[in-house]
Amino acid sequence: MTASVVMLSPVVPSTSLKDRYRLARYPLAHKGMSEVWPAHDALLDRPVIVKFVAATDLDLVRRFRREALLTARLDHPGVPAVYDLGEHAGHPYSVLQKINGVALSDLVAEHGPLPIGWVAAIGAQISSVLLAAQQLGLVHRDIKPSNAMLEPSGAVKVLDFGLAAIPDDDRYSRITQSGQALGTIGYMAPEQILGQPTDHRADLYGLGATLFDLLTGSPPFDDLTTMTTVRQQVAATPPRPATLRPETPAALDDLVHALLAPTPDDRPDSAADVYRVLAPLAANLPPIPGVLDESVTAVQAYAAIVGRTPPHHGATVAPVREPSDVELEQAVRQAEQMQAAGEFRAAARQWRRLAEHRARQHGDDDPQVFDLRLRAARTHLALGEHDRAVRQLTTLLEGRERVDGPEHPAVRELREEIARLSAERAGSLPLPQQYAPDADR
Repeated sequence: MTASVVMLSPVVPSTSLKDRYRLARYPLAHKGMSEVWPAHDALLDRPVIVKFVAATDLDLVRRFRREALLTARLDHPGVPAVYDLGEHAGHPYSVLQKINGVALSDLVAEHGPLPIGWVAAIGAQISSVLLAAQQLGLVHRDIKPSNAMLEPSGAVKVLDFGLAAIPDDDRYSRITQSGQALGTIGYMAPEQILGQPTDHRADLYGLGATLFDLLTGSPPFDDLTTMTTVRQQVAATPPRPATLRPETPAALDDLVHALLAPTPDDRPDSAADVYRVLAPLAANLPPIPGVLDESVTAVQAYAAIVGRTPPHHGATVAPVREPSDVELEQAVRQAEQMQAAGEFRAAARQWRRLAEHRARQHGDDDPQVFDLRLRAARTHLALGEHDRAVRQLTTLLEGRERVDGPEHPAVRELREEIARLSAERAGSLPLPQQYAPDADR
């Protein structure tokens, strides 16, 4: 950092900006040369975030204004909205949408490596933001876990466009800040480290490093010194998350490995290619206690319908390909092998995934869909998740009664099974051996 940069406190608590935005008593955070304050918009009666430049360096001020303009141009639900831009006591500020969520870095610190479905779901959302940025020619240049937040609805917001640039637009292409690295070591692409031109593939590198972190609980490059970390990023073979987390699906392991390639040409061509790999893996998402709402939120309800809308002709994101009959048979055998090996959690997810594939092709009332969901529900008994299994079985019973009637043999058998399990839960009968959890689990 140069000696000319002087840190100042731009405001005092409870300051009112434009007689409209009243700051809270304490700042929310200090991020580099910026201060972030919670505030209240008196005109529209809503909470907002106010971000100030807390320094007098002209380069920092220009960078700050550019960040606000670029963020405002990127109209995407995964990016906080910019409400206003102003100046107070010589310090520019922006007024942003308040995000209620947890940073991915804090999420991993608290919960450890995330469930694979959630890693894929988070990555797919970030890749959709990067796709929108790519369509604008915008490069974020600082994708990392601390620059994305997970909201209680499960939605992801990508933050901090302070290093963003549009290389083909002179108004947004230059960023000068001598003495500081333009990015975060361990997550910034090798071409950024080397001061070479960057494009959207630099953001894909940051996404790959973020996915590695979410999968393993640690950054892909984190050596004892900055110099050795940089050397690994620029010259070493990219790591594979499966070496630290063997259950990582091969498709996800290969994707992360490719995203971390030192040379941009060896990475995927587009965020759309990344999305196509991640979207099918973002299924059967388990709850994250204390982070996600347990009930269906308005955002989830809205997104569920939007997700059914077919893409327009020529859209860059192709629909997910359904597996062939041979692939489905292989997946069924794989689930059976998982169950036989005592990998009940993985087996349950596989059964549900197969059921959803079959339902998309043949509808929820298809008998094979029922059988696959039945196997998934029964697998939860082996995990000791009795209540969850009974809830799923009861839902299946209601659907099967509607289709086949209350006296169908399969309906009567399922009704008797639920009654028996309820009695066992009450303690009147021992748990049958076929449902007993593995002794070593």
